[in-house]
Amino acid sequence: MKLLIAMVVFALIGHGMAAESNGTVSVAIGKVTLIPMGGNAETPLKVGDAVPVGSTVKTGPASRAVIKTTKQSAIRIAENSQAVFMELVDSDTAPKVLVDLKSGSLGALIQPQAQSTMDFKVKTPSGIAAARGTMFAVAVEDGKGFVKVEHGKVDVTPNDVKKQVPQSGKVTIIKGNVTETPPGKPEHALKEGDIVTVGSTLKTGADSNATVTMTTTSAIRLGPNSEAVVAEIVESKDAPKVLLDLKNGAIGALVKPETSGKMDFKIKTPSGVAVAKGAFYSVSVENGKGYVQTKDGEVVIVPLETAATNPKPQE
Repeated sequence: MKLLIAMVVFALIGHGMAAESNGTVSVAIGKVTLIPMGGNAETPLKVGDAVPVGSTVKTGPASRAVIKTTKQSAIRIAENSQAVFMELVDSDTAPKVLVDLKSGSLGALIQPQAQSTMDFKVKTPSGIAAARGTMFAVAVEDGKGFVKVEHGKVDVTPNDVKKQVPQSGKVTIIKGNVTETPPGKPEHALKEGDIVTVGSTLKTGADSNATVTMTTTSAIRLGPNSEAVVAEIVESKDAPKVLLDLKNGAIGALVKPETSGKMDFKIKTPSGVAVAKGAFYSVSVENGKGYVQTKDGEVVIVPLETAATNPKPQE
């Protein structure tokens, strides 16, 4: 899969794109506390406080909290509950919320006009509830997750089914020195036909490259002197997903156009995330910055801006 790219190069730092953001407390009644990511001491929450990604919100008896997660969504955490805010991306084009409900219950509200763009999920010990333009409730009791739908539609993916999905890629072309370092294992040379597992780091030497089939509808070509982590692969007919973390060098990516609207294909760089829908494009990292070159299709650039430097999403 040879790259034939002669297009305009877009720096991944831009304007008007939404970065990962904080939630905001709009209601706090009774005992409502925040545990920062890393497990530091609990602190009381009050109206107007920020809820950073990675933090945990807890409620005591006869207590509750409402957290605004994006401009178009919010959750209501009931008493005696505990929820971790895994991902919050406030965006007009691709808003995303992922909350891990550890115990208790929460209600979720997504504005109907966000139905086509919002990726709103609540994780429980027994499955993930994914909603589009709906109001629904999720509860965890005795280590199991339950969903109650008020309006709209909620797709529930059991965890045992998710574990059965192949989480690997397959090497189809190797040239030169190409290695894989699986999680917790030593580095070894790759050859054609090898399986690449999620969490592995791929490296290429000078005058080397590798082509890896990620899913049945996508593939990548790792260029010379490159390093990338295979962060996620989900082979699914309805919702295939690929996430790569490019540390340095370059990746060429092919996503079949017929998967447009279904495929979630992303390449992370030190300065941003490239999100593709039915596109042939390449991503490179030079001097600690990421760049994208497009050939076919559309690539959306989402800059990585921390909450400290950009506490509010750009309009």
